[in-house]
Amino acid sequence: MKYIFVLFFAFSSLLPAQQPKPDDAKVSIVGYVRDSGCVHRFHEVVKPLPNGCVEACVRGGSPLVILTKNEEVYHPISDQMPDVDVRSQLLPFVGKLVKVSGHVYSRGGSKAISLERIEQVE
Repeated sequence: MKYIFVLFFAFSSLLPAQQPKPDDAKVSIVGYVRDSGCVHRFHEVVKPLPNGCVEACVRGGSPLVILTKNEEVYHPISDQMPDVDVRSQLLPFVGKLVKVSGHVYSRGGSKAISLERIEQVE
């Protein structure tokens, strides 16, 4: 019995810490599509930036994130497993205010949202 108990805990540590349940509701967040470097280096990133900085960083290959007005950062991921690249879906919205709908995942202070729907907010 002792070995079964140890085996159970060893196996459970290999399982993902958080997975959405099939009945989890989708959520929507509103924020700007930004490059990750800009989000962590500059203070005034929660507004449109007309100077071309974001676009230059994106052309350079910087990863894209969603930055909300209360400065929460979400990493967009696909709604598929295995995960597929969602960068092409985000590129038309770089620097713009968007509404993203999907499931939110949190781990170690980091947040991700499955990119199930994205639309520009006026």
